[in-house]
Amino acid sequence: MAHAILAYGNLVDAASLYGGSWLTALPLNNLKDRRLGRLARSASTSLADTWFDADFGGTRRFRVVAVVNHNLSITARYRISLSLAPDFTSTVATSGWRSVWPSVYPFGTLPWGAPNWWTGQYPADQIEAYTGTLVFILTSPANARYIRVELDDTANANGFVEAGRVFAADGWQPVRNMVYGASLAWESRTEVQEALSGAEYFNVRTPVRVARFALDALGEDEAMANAFEIQRAMGVDDELLFVWDPDDTTHALRRQFLCRMRTLSPIENPGPDRWKAPFEVKELL
Repeated sequence: MAHAILAYGNLVDAASLYGGSWLTALPLNNLKDRRLGRLARSASTSLADTWFDADFGGTRRFRVVAVVNHNLSITARYRISLSLAPDFTSTVATSGWRSVWPSVYPFGTLPWGAPNWWTGQYPADQIEAYTGTLVFILTSPANARYIRVELDDTANANGFVEAGRVFAADGWQPVRNMVYGASLAWESRTEVQEALSGAEYFNVRTPVRVARFALDALGEDEAMANAFEIQRAMGVDDELLFVWDPDDTTHALRRQFLCRMRTLSPIENPGPDRWKAPFEVKELL
């Protein structure tokens, strides 16, 4: 298990976005809006339409690139490339073509005869349970000026692809990982009302994921320069991308998501050169 990553300081808002073909009413620049429901939508599902580049105006340092709140279908693929040159004749990092919805059920966890027994993917009718998020995690941070996102979903039944946000940033990966006791939970937002008869009525709302974890073995410099500074810079309102385990391929869809800090917890000093930083992050919808 690799150490968790907290990526922060989204650089996309200051970038120029261009390429592909996107509706005038739902333009590419909507990807720079934090409101995930404000979508960018392609003119068709043709590969010529469903790509875009981002120019950051100068060399920047990246660890993760994510496309959030997308409608990509169960068979969709993506490729993300980073380059110092606008024509991408050479790249400093690339994901290669990857499945947007990889296998999430290890062999033996599905009953024989299940429609997704062979693929281990979510059934197509279940992917709406997630705020669709594809994440490219670089093996190590890379410096680049340009990012290209290519989306291959020509079979999308909607006749277009769309997304609500792009996140591209560097990330903090602590020297020592989260301690045991870290948790991941679905938090229900559904409202329940009870009639006089005892019958219950439900106003169903989308649940959110909440992760709680602690970094209990930080050195002073890491605690101050990273944990403390993230709290100062991000507060409880700015967006982060949380990655539980960058090496995970099976459960990655479950354990990485766009979020914010729900609370700013004290940075504690329980012993000589030992610092603790608790975190609680809540998924953004």
